[in-house]
Amino acid sequence: MSEHVDHSLAAELPIAVLDVLPNPVLVKDHETRYVWVNEAFERLFQVDRRELAGRLDKDVFTDRQVAQCNGGDLRVLETGRTDEAYETVVDPDLGDRETITRKSRLELGEAVYLVGVMHDVTELSRINEKLADTTAALASQAEELRTLAASDSLTKCMNRRALFESAPRAFRQRGEGAVVLLDLDFFKAVNDAHGHAAGDAALVHFVEVVTEVLRTSDWLARLGGEEFVAVLPGASAAHTAVIAERIRAAVEATPLDHEGVMIPLTVSAGAVHRSVDDGLDLDDWMAEADRCLYEAKSNGRNGFVVS
Repeated sequence: MSEHVDHSLAAELPIAVLDVLPNPVLVKDHETRYVWVNEAFERLFQVDRRELAGRLDKDVFTDRQVAQCNGGDLRVLETGRTDEAYETVVDPDLGDRETITRKSRLELGEAVYLVGVMHDVTELSRINEKLADTTAALASQAEELRTLAASDSLTKCMNRRALFESAPRAFRQRGEGAVVLLDLDFFKAVNDAHGHAAGDAALVHFVEVVTEVLRTSDWLARLGGEEFVAVLPGASAAHTAVIAERIRAAVEATPLDHEGVMIPLTVSAGAVHRSVDDGLDLDDWMAEADRCLYEAKSNGRNGFVVS
């Protein structure tokens, strides 16, 4: 049993299909003159296709629209390579819309045409912008978390874990360096006499004073309580002693002003200078610095010992 095919309807069907598509469609000849556009194109650009036929973009649209809509047409016709152009168009109902127009060459017998199909990517662009913003926000939050994980919550200086991760690498790069173990003298007495708020303020104040003394390449880490360590990558033995004395003198000369009460502070220090060639075991360096710190305290505090 054979089926009857209405060939006249079959010939009209492709045009009818293109006319109901929501995407604007255009067809130009080899001179980039309009041959046909669908209803979506008419609605978007507020044109009548009967009046548009045979005309160039410059005959109908503004210079800005021509620059956007006509770019690459001749290249597509000459090379046959598909071109995608990003454009901003003004939809009469929706306002500014971001679009991509995909243009291709169509050969029918000896005739050559350019066919363009426009795709509205406004919502996709907005989603991508939001995704980019979200990604940037997450990256910022991740960096904040990394900073928090590596920092002491009270004084904001490096914590013990970050110290042991970072110091060996810094010493290895510079070939030598020093650690200066610092302990605030009679810190318990400050807490007992002025309260824990004063004790916390003293720790923050101490970090500020010591940081002013250190070089930009040095850093300060809090080991716990009132105990800190200054890390001096690349420091020589002589410079290690100089920095230790500067820290001691600066702390002694800068009492804490807590709610109008001047609280004197002093610090004891044990410093160790080593060359990386001598072995890079930070635990050993810290143990020797602790021994020097104990000696400084035994000598009456407010002093330092260098090994």
